[in-house]
Amino acid sequence: MPRSFDTPLPIDAVLDDLARTLDGHNAAVLVAPPGAGKTTRVPLALLDAPWVRDKKIIVLEPRRIAARASAERMAHTLGEKVGETVGYRVRFGSKVSRATRIEVVTEGIFSRQILDDPELNGVAAVLFDEFHERSLDADLGLALARDAQTGLRDDLRILVMSATLDG
Repeated sequence: MPRSFDTPLPIDAVLDDLARTLDGHNAAVLVAPPGAGKTTRVPLALLDAPWVRDKKIIVLEPRRIAARASAERMAHTLGEKVGETVGYRVRFGSKVSRATRIEVVTEGIFSRQILDDPELNGVAAVLFDEFHERSLDADLGLALARDAQTGLRDDLRILVMSATLDG
């Protein structure tokens, strides 16, 4: 059961279903309107899933500002500073530590990460946020993550999140 939060968001209504889906499957698509809480609530809700254990969740954002802002919001929700449970890696900067379990990264950073470590060791899930914005880096990242999942890591979860995709 996903953790509870002080401030309710529209996405809360589907978090249990999403957790059950990812318990039994290694891929899913989540479609919800803008502002529903996909970016900042879903990674936190999945953090305690049994399949995550001591691994990380990587959240891909299309822009540096979005990556930093969503990491800040999630850390604030936990009552922490960025770089503790939630951190980020973007071009020209990062705030992560050994304690970081959710890493918000830009799509270009993820492409380099998965090329350096095709198995994505220590990663439980990759969440592709704002996927409807489509970019070469996002498409490449998804293709490489699916390749890792089908060839090396069938336990790797992939979640594509969007406001406008046809689920």
